Amino acid sequence: MKFKILKLRPMIDVFRGNVNDTMIIRNLLESENIQVFEANQLMASIEPVAVSSGGFNAVTLRINEEDFEKAKKILDDFYKGNLSLD
Repeated sequence: MKFKILKLRPMIDVFRGNVNDTMIIRNLLESENIQVFEANQLMASIEPVAVSSGGFNAVTLRINEEDFEKAKKILDDFYKGNLSLD
């Protein structure tokens, strides 16, 4: 049996927050073809109060390091209110 060796790409955290905010940010990034991974996403079913309030178990969004500059611009525009819905 042959195994294929995969090269892992470095990942960075770009957002940490409650489940609702995380969903919005994830959709923004994915709409720009940035692959997003969630850490602690299952904590919402185990400890929903801590996650939904942004507690220590808040959901974290991670992206590939190569997408950081693009994601940073999207998030900066989002926080400044410069995104259009076109």
